[in-house]
Amino acid sequence: MNGRGEGSAIIFDLDGTLVDSAPDIAASVRHALSRIGRQAPSLARIRAYIGNGAERLIHRSLTGDIDGIADSRLFDSASTHFFAHYAENVCCRCEPYPKVIDTLRTLIGRGYRLACVTNKPARFTQPLLEKLGLDRFFSITLSGDSLETKKPSPEQLLAVAQRCGIAPQYCTMVGDTVTDVLAARNANMPIICVNYGYGDIAEMVMHNPFAVVETIDQIINLVAEEATAL
Repeated sequence: MNGRGEGSAIIFDLDGTLVDSAPDIAASVRHALSRIGRQAPSLARIRAYIGNGAERLIHRSLTGDIDGIADSRLFDSASTHFFAHYAENVCCRCEPYPKVIDTLRTLIGRGYRLACVTNKPARFTQPLLEKLGLDRFFSITLSGDSLETKKPSPEQLLAVAQRCGIAPQYCTMVGDTVTDVLAARNANMPIICVNYGYGDIAEMVMHNPFAVVETIDQIINLVAEEATAL
């Protein structure tokens, strides 16, 4: 493995890492909860609830608890309204974070294989990537319902490594939540965390990631350093 990317892969989370999708997600949460007569959390709170898939987001939004489980009838009703609304509004207000496109282009030019692994359902993932022009950068995209399990399970990350024909330790995960960190740890992959996303940075740092960056372009030199250290 070398610093030019040959024989290595970089796996990106989507929401909070590549794309600030919270405004559209929050709009659908507000719509869903208003339809069942409930008050929606603030945008800041919804940002903190993102990262473990839409189902957990809805449970959290209904209960106000990161680990909460809502009444099944309320959950089913809110889910129906949320998914219907989000399907029609998956990319109205969201956009890539600064320097994302230039960073992906640079990494491709240096020979890295790029993948996107998200807990977002597949029916939302591909339209979002396509509308923002990001789909062309990824040779593999796995969503929350692509396999039997999703992050923090290592299954998605290991599947990327296997499809690329690259050992997990020569892949790098880039994410914004402890869910990403745990998935990488479970897959025996290095993890670089971004501090501008939806996760709790202090919680991520507790798990000793390879690095924490303020802007995504900072990973370009880091993955080369990581490669020489292995």
